[in-house]
Amino acid sequence: MSLCLIMARGGSKRVEGKNLKPLAGRPLVTWPVRTAVRSGLFGRVVISTDDAEIAAVACAAGAEQPFARPPELANDFATTTDVMHHAFSALQALDGTLQQACCVLYGTSFLVSADMLEAGRQCLMQAGVEAVMAVTSYHHPIERALHLDDNGRVHYLHPDVIERRLRTQDLPPAYHDTGLFYWVRTEEFMARKVSSFAELVLAAVVVPRLAAVDIDTPEDWDLAEVTARYRGLDGP
Repeated sequence: MSLCLIMARGGSKRVEGKNLKPLAGRPLVTWPVRTAVRSGLFGRVVISTDDAEIAAVACAAGAEQPFARPPELANDFATTTDVMHHAFSALQALDGTLQQACCVLYGTSFLVSADMLEAGRQCLMQAGVEAVMAVTSYHHPIERALHLDDNGRVHYLHPDVIERRLRTQDLPPAYHDTGLFYWVRTEEFMARKVSSFAELVLAAVVVPRLAAVDIDTPEDWDLAEVTARYRGLDGP
C-alpha cells in the first residue's frame, strides 16, 4: 500500500483560515482526507501541518498525525519538496521504513477523485517514471499571450505567431500543473535529495479544467464554491 501525505499549514493570509473554512458544508481540508481514505489506495493517510486545529479536524476525518510540521516549514517560502523531505524523514525515523510510493495532496485539493488518484498511481508504475502530476490545458494558446507594460500598452509575448497569421487551432495545446496531486517514488526522491519536481522524470494525468481550482485568493474561493455547487458536493 502507498502513503498519502496531505499538506495543510495554518496562517493563510489571502484566504484567512482557508484549510478550516467550510466548503459545501465541511472544512476544506476534510475533502482530500475523505477522498484519500475512501479510495482504498493508501495504507496511511498522514497530515503535515503546524496547526493543532487543522490536525484535529483532519484526524477526525480519517487522517493521522505522527509528527508536527516545524514552524520554519510553515511559512510562505517553504516549498512542497521541503515539506516532503521533512515528512519522509520523520516517518522513516519513526517506523524504520517508507512506503515505496507516496501521493501528495494539498488541503485545497477538494476536487480530487479516487479515479484520478488511481490514474496517477498507474502512471507512476510506468518504466522510468519518477513522479506524476495532475495537469490541465490552458483555455487559450499560450503563444498568443499578452504583456502589459508600465504605460498600459499591450505587447504580444510571441509576435512571430501573429506575424505568421497562425490561428488558435493551428497551435498545439499547452498544459499547466494544477496542484491537485503528485505521486513520487519515495526512495528515489530521498536518495537524490530532490529540491524541485523538475529534477525528476515526470509524467502527467490530464484532468478537466473544472477539477483545477487552486485556492489562493478570495476570487479563487468564490470559484471553488460555485464549482462545488456545480459538482454537487455534499458535506454530510
